[in-house]
Amino acid sequence: MPDQLDLSLTGDEARLPRSLKPMLPRSADAAFDSDEYLFEPRWGGLRTLAFIEPDRSGRGARIRLLDEMGRDVAPHLPELATLPDLVGDLPAILDGEIVVPDRIGRMDDDALVGRLADGQATGSAPVFLAFDLLWAAGRPIIAQPLLRRRELLARIVRSSAELVLLPGVVRDGTDLYSAVAQQGLRGVMARHLRSPYLPGRRSGLWRWIAVQPGEMRLHVVPDSVATPASRPVLALIQRLPLED
Repeated sequence: MPDQLDLSLTGDEARLPRSLKPMLPRSADAAFDSDEYLFEPRWGGLRTLAFIEPDRSGRGARIRLLDEMGRDVAPHLPELATLPDLVGDLPAILDGEIVVPDRIGRMDDDALVGRLADGQATGSAPVFLAFDLLWAAGRPIIAQPLLRRRELLARIVRSSAELVLLPGVVRDGTDLYSAVAQQGLRGVMARHLRSPYLPGRRSGLWRWIAVQPGEMRLHVVPDSVATPASRPVLALIQRLPLED
């Protein structure tokens, strides 16, 4: 199977690579508005590529969750073994971040660190927040623009308590930044709508806007929303000015 150096943007092999490096952003000095960018909230979880493909027995699908170092963290997060049932057009690779949310949907760093260290449950289940699609039906789509990849991602993913399709907003980056800071999240990612996916590259087509410590509210009272308490990430998303 091909490694990263052998990948072709238009390859036609209906199989997944063994590993892949995620595309990385450059930092932005401040929040901004633009009709050419998709702005998405970030929880500050574990950046992960989800490799989902039928197993060799043909009796189901298997999943690998590779972090930025190429380590498979799936054995530590058994709740995410259901992800293959929620994704169509397999084999597929999704880009996202894994979070263990607290009771109001923010990132619980200690809980995630503990899960990755010993796999012990802490009362909160992990969630995979998907924001990009790199492979679909065994074919690479990384040469396609972000807008198209996001459309395909929305088509093949069925959101659940374990898998959330992260929404974004075009144009209103400063408003989203303010809302993210108020809700105690880590920052906003701005990604150019025409951007291809560049594995292992750090590119100005993606910009990371980190929330400054003085702008983050440390105590957030959850709003009354019609979302089950078992889905705190979805409840928090409902309080952000986002559009699917």
